[in-house]
Amino acid sequence: MRASPICHSPRVIAFGALLATMGCAGSNERAYVERLGNDTLAVEVFTRSGTGFEGQLLTRSPVTRVASYVGTLSPEGTVSRLEVNWMTPEENPEGPGPERWSITIEGDSATIEREVNGESTTTRVAAPEGLIPLVGRTPWSYAILEQAVTQAIASGADSFPITTITGSGPGPSSNVIRRVDSETVSWSLFGSPMTARIDAQGKILALSGAQTTMKVEGEAVTDVDFGALAADFAARDARGEGLGVASPAAQVEVTVGGAHFQIDYSRPAKRGRDIWGGLVPDDEVWRTGANAATMFTTDRDLTIGGTRVPAGSYTLWSIYTPETTHLIINSQTGQWGTAYDESQDFARIVMHREELDEAVERFTIVIEPTDAGADLQLRWDRTQFSVPITIR
Repeated sequence: MRASPICHSPRVIAFGALLATMGCAGSNERAYVERLGNDTLAVEVFTRSGTGFEGQLLTRSPVTRVASYVGTLSPEGTVSRLEVNWMTPEENPEGPGPERWSITIEGDSATIEREVNGESTTTRVAAPEGLIPLVGRTPWSYAILEQAVTQAIASGADSFPITTITGSGPGPSSNVIRRVDSETVSWSLFGSPMTARIDAQGKILALSGAQTTMKVEGEAVTDVDFGALAADFAARDARGEGLGVASPAAQVEVTVGGAHFQIDYSRPAKRGRDIWGGLVPDDEVWRTGANAATMFTTDRDLTIGGTRVPAGSYTLWSIYTPETTHLIINSQTGQWGTAYDESQDFARIVMHREELDEAVERFTIVIEPTDAGADLQLRWDRTQFSVPITIR
């Protein structure tokens, strides 16, 4: 590991004085990088000892921020206190201001002390046994994940319920750490398994969200210059070149032949990944975007690909195969993009496929006026799928 990213980098120490209160753990130093495609989403460095852990977590979306944190363990090996200090690196002077909180667990209650923009609040909540405080809601800190895995292994159970809480979000949240095999554990993310590969002591070696909608991949690394990365990513933000929101919201509004259409969706990016048959798997229902289910509204009756669609609101889904891709019009609305209910399908319509001359980086939905009405087009990578719309 390049120098000690925790103990010897002046830039890192400048991000949080909390680290000055604890010593180095030498061989217990860890560093992790988490990626989404070819983009780095998060970097973390930390140390663990028998009495606690300390470290720093860098996150990039929607803006680069750094959390310095110190965790103290109880004699039973659970977290008794977590102190967190979030800051924006100085290279982005217009970034969010500092935020600090601590979570102290005593008996069956936890005290959350929070300070944001000079205003302090104190909240007490119920604390189930083994409550695990988080550094942030997303991504999970690897130090915190190791703590959860350690508690799960110590229980001796193959399925270990955990309760987590953060100082900046909603109340406690329940999850389950499951022992898949001797080298793998998993937990739920929006109903799909996030997995981590571990060694015999429970140290995290790698993390995979391949089976989830987040698709992140993380791994332990031996060479990371935390301070330089934080400065570089923050400077990109200041220049308007940062990652921003992973899948930004978008809206398409078009009036064609007296009919008003509106589509609300989110736009994931390619990020160097294989899309059709890769990120969008073969023969599985896809949310046709990201985040919340893609919403389609029309104020006139339509014919879409030969199917009559009454005026109203619907959600749009799709099923890709190398041979045929279907657009699914579903009557359920307002749901998250993982809450597909096949029983509410209104229609499944075959889409026309064509290859594009240039790759489209972000998934894009277009309603293109035509002489007969319009074409609904889905564009991503070098492929476009379309279906004709006529106004009744």
